[in-house]
Amino acid sequence: MRILLLTTSFMLLSACHNAIQQQNISPKTQSKIIGGEDVPDKAGLSYSIVGIYDTEESAICTGSLIGPNLVLTAAHCINANPSKMKIIFNVDLDKVIGTKNQLFTKFFQRNVTDAKVNPAYTDPANEDKESDVGDIALIKFEGDLPEGYHPAELLSDDSILKRGFDITVAGFGVSDVHTEPINPKKVKDLQDAIDFGEVVCFDEKNTDCVSVEMSGDGILRQTHTLISSVQETEFRLDESKGHGTCSGDSGGPAYATVDGKLYLAGVTSRGSPLCNDVGVYTNVTPYIEWINLTTPLLK
Repeated sequence: MRILLLTTSFMLLSACHNAIQQQNISPKTQSKIIGGEDVPDKAGLSYSIVGIYDTEESAICTGSLIGPNLVLTAAHCINANPSKMKIIFNVDLDKVIGTKNQLFTKFFQRNVTDAKVNPAYTDPANEDKESDVGDIALIKFEGDLPEGYHPAELLSDDSILKRGFDITVAGFGVSDVHTEPINPKKVKDLQDAIDFGEVVCFDEKNTDCVSVEMSGDGILRQTHTLISSVQETEFRLDESKGHGTCSGDSGGPAYATVDGKLYLAGVTSRGSPLCNDVGVYTNVTPYIEWINLTTPLLK
């Protein structure tokens, strides 16, 4: 979404905003997806990645086509009422969301008919669990695919996902994060500001804090970085060098390149509050059986 979700030390990356370490932050702008480049329209990755717009929350997520009417995304991106969600086929989401041209909307937007969240999903923001939370979901939409769009191929063998392996990530999320040191005592409703991602604090007593402004979301971008660790059903990427995902990239793809071909290996789940440390991705391979069993149940 255009909302990152916080765990004890992580945020779910829905703009949908892993463990963040205490650090000294000076005023700066981090130009990162974060650190990526625009994905050209009608080229490469643009044909298998979609935007997900929650009309009720005015929030965005990212998803991957895995079938003619099927999108794979993060569980925390799913609205309780799937009919409030739209699938957007364009590298510029705001161009579609903001238009009044009905013909343009008809071509680039599809209505969601159903969604299923993995039953094992545990919201890390509300539970004492920092790994293997099952943050994966399926969305079904009505209508045909626009010309050129096609499903991504899932990675069936995840044995290649090891520390140091290069991963390509993409999404519609924030590209710039600007921080300023603040006096938290002067912030009205500090806890609300923290919950909404407007303020990030680096200590338990909320005394060392910065204000946060994020911008640049709505445009499809891609970048790459390396796997730093692998859990049972998740892997983490090193995003400390200015390349990674941020708010709005949630649910988007993490690709593994095998023999020159991209395979969908992960789904963007959550990351450090300033998008500059660690990113956590649901490993797709362990959920292929669930995907196959759940797809026929979608209405």
